[in-house]
Amino acid sequence: MKKLIRRFFHTIKENVFAEQSRWFAFVPFLFGIGIALYFSLPFEPNLWLTLAIVEAWLLAFYFCRFKNLNILFISGLIIICGFVNIQMHTIYQARNVQFAPQHITYLSGQITDITASEKGKQRFMLDHVTDWDNPLIGQYRITNTGVQENFNIGECVELVGTVFPPSRVPLLNGYQLDRKYFYEGISGIGYANSEVFKIKCPHGADKLNFTTRLNNLRHKIGTQISTVLPPTTAGIAEALIIGEKSNISPQITDNYRGAGLAHFLAVSGLHLGCIAGLIFFLVRWILALFPAVALRYDSKKPAAVVAILFSALYLLISGMAVPAERAFIMTVVVLIGVLFDRQAISMRMVCFAALVILILIPQALISVSFQMSFAAVYALVAFYEKFAGLMAQQKQQIGWLGRIMRYLVGIVVADFVASLATAPMAMYHFQQLAIYTSLGNLLAGPLIGLYLMPMILVCLATLPFNAAALPLKALGWGLEILNKITAEVSALPNSLLAVPDMPLWGFLLITCGAYWLCAWQKKWRLWGLAPIAVGLLSLLTAQNPVALVAPNGAGLAVRDKAQNMVLVPLATDSWLKKVWLERWQVSFLRKKDFKKSADGCLQLPETMKISCQKGIYRYRDKVTFEPQKELKIDGQTIDWRAGGYIYDNAGKMQFVPLWNTNRCRRWQTDYQKCSIINTPKPVQAKK
Repeated sequence: MKKLIRRFFHTIKENVFAEQSRWFAFVPFLFGIGIALYFSLPFEPNLWLTLAIVEAWLLAFYFCRFKNLNILFISGLIIICGFVNIQMHTIYQARNVQFAPQHITYLSGQITDITASEKGKQRFMLDHVTDWDNPLIGQYRITNTGVQENFNIGECVELVGTVFPPSRVPLLNGYQLDRKYFYEGISGIGYANSEVFKIKCPHGADKLNFTTRLNNLRHKIGTQISTVLPPTTAGIAEALIIGEKSNISPQITDNYRGAGLAHFLAVSGLHLGCIAGLIFFLVRWILALFPAVALRYDSKKPAAVVAILFSALYLLISGMAVPAERAFIMTVVVLIGVLFDRQAISMRMVCFAALVILILIPQALISVSFQMSFAAVYALVAFYEKFAGLMAQQKQQIGWLGRIMRYLVGIVVADFVASLATAPMAMYHFQQLAIYTSLGNLLAGPLIGLYLMPMILVCLATLPFNAAALPLKALGWGLEILNKITAEVSALPNSLLAVPDMPLWGFLLITCGAYWLCAWQKKWRLWGLAPIAVGLLSLLTAQNPVALVAPNGAGLAVRDKAQNMVLVPLATDSWLKKVWLERWQVSFLRKKDFKKSADGCLQLPETMKISCQKGIYRYRDKVTFEPQKELKIDGQTIDWRAGGYIYDNAGKMQFVPLWNTNRCRRWQTDYQKCSIINTPKPVQAKK
């Protein structure tokens, strides 16, 4: 046994030192582990304790520096650096956010951004907010439910509104909205109870910063797009040009998701790569028209500089989303490689982009866009490194017809690799997979690459001169064709495959195994297949709940005899209904369709397996539910403050809360309250 263990560690050591060129690939991975450890803690770590751990680790590193443990200590130090980075970022962010309790008040502030709600209402982002002349910390997102007037970014407004702190998504392992808004600097959200009035900005708030000016430019471009194109294509054009997806209808979004083309709606490597490539070759073509310049100078280098500048401009206009920032960093590195006559498409470039983003925006690690974007790029670069030589040989042996076939096959293969890499994220976060993604990309790929992206470039070039009407109409024609393609593909049977809830440990195993598979180049990379296989087997342990309980008992959905999830017709929040509908396809019943008994209970269908007496609902004779008052399972009272799922384990009901109510983190709306409760009281000295 000892020999096997020694041989195992010897094999690891031998392979690790044989692939020293790949060590940098694990720097962002280890840095991300530190960030993940911070978010996984149930409490807010003490800063002084963190600094003590850093000093202790450095001290241990110093005393053990001659014992061949350098790799171990450096790896641990990178993890600690990731932890410290996100902790310091969180402490700084806590100074700029202060969650407000729910109340109706008089608000005034400066509009820094204007978007649209799902119902098409104006949604303002307000800064320099005051509550009855009392300055508030952070920004507030207010929906204008009244008259939809023409407001401009930079103007100041006043209103009577209802504000409340952000709440979490009522889904198990769902994205935490309070955490998202915390890192975005949003202290409260709400809606206007009165008409929104324009007022004169107070002294100091009338000066626009760079972000507000940029949002104002993006808003004007969006207004220009919406006046030229119809709503079916205007929303998509805004998403592709200014990165604003709020004006896309839910039906069109579902079509793109079902066709496997949802990634096209988010500005990422596809868009920035096409724009940079088009500018690069356009500048080279223009310089080639002047022989005196083309024959004396290398046209690639000025073309690379112009492509970098134009890519930066597109990044700013598109809203600087995380996938766009990743694509911009990689594009700049590639073009800098052109300036110095170096080939820059490598795993090192991808890791460098990931490390930069994790240092500047550490909370991006837990976002779906970061995970899916880098997973796709990691897999594609690893695939390219493995088969680049084979593809180069085939390229020299084929004619023009073969090149066309090679292009089409390349679309399918690249899409298959990217889809395979992002499948774990889709299963874990969305519990669904697009089946016809290869077909959708094969049909839409030529249209996107050969027509839509060049038209977007023309639109970007003509928008500053107010001459983009014709290019926008031409872009709209292509988008209409793309909409038809996505509608047809998503209408195919079982276009979206529902999968069970993947446990977190299974998702982490798949992610680590896939990273190992892509990071190394020798045969031992295949070791990563083992954790991937175990992670996939975790789906067999997943269960579907038999009932859903909203936080604080504000709603209940149960599974009927046909295994359909049905919402009990109570006073349930509309947003909660929407979330449950998207995840569990919950059916809704209306109160007016059912008669009330003498004790006030609704006479619900027998198929729901639910009975009611004196306003208390009993499900499967084991779950007792009194709306917003009490929940009991087998006679035992359940803490339902967080809401949760009820599972049926061999006839025994089990309640799993949506989140741990004992957690106390800075981004929680009740952090101040829970931190006071969890702080031990000082012990008074005896007299």
